[in-house]
Amino acid sequence: MGFPRNCTAALLVLLVAVATAGAQQKPVHPGESNVMIPGLGFNLASTVTLPAGAPAGGRHPAVILVPGSGPVDRDATVAGIPIFAQLTQALAQQGYLVVRYDKRGVGQSGGRDERATIEDYAADALSIYQWLKRRKDVDKNRISIVGHSEGGAVAMIAAAREEDLAAVVLIAAPGTRGADLILEQQRNLLDVMKTSEEERRAKIDLQQKIQLAVMTGVGWEALPAEMRKRADSPWFKSLLEFDPAKWMPRVKQPLLIVQGALDRQVPPDHAEKLAALARERKKNPPVEVLHLPGVNHLLVRAETGEVAEYARLKEKTIVPEVAAKIADFLRRPGSPTSVSRR
Repeated sequence: MGFPRNCTAALLVLLVAVATAGAQQKPVHPGESNVMIPGLGFNLASTVTLPAGAPAGGRHPAVILVPGSGPVDRDATVAGIPIFAQLTQALAQQGYLVVRYDKRGVGQSGGRDERATIEDYAADALSIYQWLKRRKDVDKNRISIVGHSEGGAVAMIAAAREEDLAAVVLIAAPGTRGADLILEQQRNLLDVMKTSEEERRAKIDLQQKIQLAVMTGVGWEALPAEMRKRADSPWFKSLLEFDPAKWMPRVKQPLLIVQGALDRQVPPDHAEKLAALARERKKNPPVEVLHLPGVNHLLVRAETGEVAEYARLKEKTIVPEVAAKIADFLRRPGSPTSVSRR
């Protein structure tokens, strides 16, 4: 989560806003422990939270929390809101064993992110899945994956690659190609800034040229050298090219889509786009959509939902409906029920 590491025209918000990363993690709740989970040549620093009041010797359903873009640590802290730390505790109260982790190259995790793509991040999430399957206190048939923002794209890829994952939850996830979402975000930001029509056209044209150059490798000579330095990376290319229409048909699991109605980074209609793609899948696995009125991209109540509002948000607690709905959905992953709430 965070502003793009290689922000292009300096206007892009990308998938989520300023995140805090790198602080050493210490267990702060009963039932938590810090562990190092083997990845692909490095370890992922993680926190495992046991279900509240879990009896010894039992096997528990488990949830993997996948963070969004940027240098995100396991708590997914944005504007003073530890999104994943709060979600973890709420899910543990509902009876789930939860794993959250520092992204590769962040905090205490090993690896480097300079050449990592969103598919690489999916491989990291699957390393955690494989580790969980070997734990004696985990029901290996009830391990689910929950992705927030860009983490939703990562979760889709992971689920497409590993059919044995029990269920998938996408929170504020992109429902269009990454390239289209970034242009949508830029247009929204230009509207908020009340940019003149002439400047607006110039900035959007520049952004389109940058994105085309990133994806094709052609056209950099006509752009400022600084733009290439900031935008030309494997990660940004993989994000621009990510298309849920490609991955969703391969996601065989029951799917829950959670969306804040005030989200200005991944607008609310993306939830319906994802749901439409999901309902076209073969064998018609269950699809549910939860819309959260008055809730922004950070899963807290807001007034405008804009990124500029994050720093002055008075509410620092994610709405309880998120964990309650996830827990309810995961208890019945085979249910044919399709629910959309507004």
